[in-house]
Amino acid sequence: MPTEKEESLLREERVARLATFSKNGKIHLIPVCYAYDGKHIYVGTSLDSQKVKNLKRNSSVSLIVDRYYEDWSKLKGVMIQGSAEVIEGGEEFESAKKMLYQKYPQYEEQVPIREGESAIIKITVEKILSWDYEG
Repeated sequence: MPTEKEESLLREERVARLATFSKNGKIHLIPVCYAYDGKHIYVGTSLDSQKVKNLKRNSSVSLIVDRYYEDWSKLKGVMIQGSAEVIEGGEEFESAKKMLYQKYPQYEEQVPIREGESAIIKITVEKILSWDYEG
């Protein structure tokens, strides 16, 4: 489980970088908006996105959330290794969508998450590595 500092970073930051594996084993790395509920990380995306295609073949993921400062002694970051599940509808889909809309109010109007068009990626944390030089 994440420490208090790791949880704080996961809740506060706005962008993460998600890595999945393509069909030929190459890393597919992209920035994503995400929500964290204290146990799982949720990412909204389109059903036909490359990350969904990749996850349907291989559920392994890595996700990095970090904070950059000009003063490198203050750098902070969390790297999560885990597995992902693609959720296409239902109660958990709606709950995750609500969390994403709360964190990113513009999401609902500009890029609505809809069953049949969208997917929610649910990441289960298996390992956490972090750096926090100043505490």
